[in-house]
Amino acid sequence: MRPLARRFVCALVLAAAAVAQEAPAILKVDVEYLTQYWTDWTGPETLARTPGPLVLPGPALNFNHGVQIGDIVAVNGIPARGLLFIQQQQILLSPTPAAGQAISDLDRGVFRLWTFEILKSEGSPIGSLFAQGLGGGPPPPGSPANATQGNIGITGGTGAFFGVRGGSVSGTPAAVPARNTSYREDPSLRRVHGGGRTSFIVQLLPAYRPEVLIGADGPVVFHEDYSPVTSSKPARAGEILIVYAKGLGFTRPAVNPGDAFPDGPAFAVVNSPIDVLVNGSSSPALNQLGVPGTTDTYRVDFRVPAGAAAGVMNVQLSAAWVRGAAVRVPVQ
Repeated sequence: MRPLARRFVCALVLAAAAVAQEAPAILKVDVEYLTQYWTDWTGPETLARTPGPLVLPGPALNFNHGVQIGDIVAVNGIPARGLLFIQQQQILLSPTPAAGQAISDLDRGVFRLWTFEILKSEGSPIGSLFAQGLGGGPPPPGSPANATQGNIGITGGTGAFFGVRGGSVSGTPAAVPARNTSYREDPSLRRVHGGGRTSFIVQLLPAYRPEVLIGADGPVVFHEDYSPVTSSKPARAGEILIVYAKGLGFTRPAVNPGDAFPDGPAFAVVNSPIDVLVNGSSSPALNQLGVPGTTDTYRVDFRVPAGAAAGVMNVQLSAAWVRGAAVRVPVQ
């Protein structure tokens, strides 16, 4: 390659690196008791009346309507609660359709509107994600390797997922397929009759990420006596450190956008589950508070693992399973 051409290519590479696409956050949402209810009723007086369980005589017909209901039980391996609700219309698309199917350039099976409403394990709300798209067929480009089907796009979110900027939902191999039944079956008995057990991979671009503040001397991290952690006064294994951060999201009690966090006695506690990762391993947050008088500064306390090796440890914050960048903190 000629020198001029080589310089041109290098310039293109550097420019591409400067605008590199932000990596999405990935949530693996585990769902149990997943049940599909299909319209085979003869009148509104029959809806949700039959104790069941009912068994449909065959697959749902094209253009049929239905809903899916399932219980969220974990996100990224962390116990959680919540609801997966899907409104769906069968649309059997195929390049080689059988009678009753719809001809198309691609294979898809159903149109769906999705709602993930995620709660903490004790039942308090974290946030919701909304999505829509076509189920069945191959997953879209960029999907995780274990995604098996579906072309679903994120359309928005609330709570911890307020302001998400798109993404996708992909199915994974089901441990137990969703149970098919009729609109006539009483859904109050869904957990009694059982249902599917599966996981969904949700990729999203968050509006903000949790980040440790960086000052003139490096990460803003303090000992319990509020002296800064520095190379001359490093952290110690087993001690509690105070980290100052941004981008941890909404609090309890709520604060209007742009208003400062209140002072005690009622401090603003971060609503999202916060985790501190030290060299990739979890060290649960001991405090997660909005700093009084600020609008987007937070305090997170955590304990340095007892087995932390001397040198430098990587510290990274996670809020509602969305991770920020790691910072390097000296430890003795």
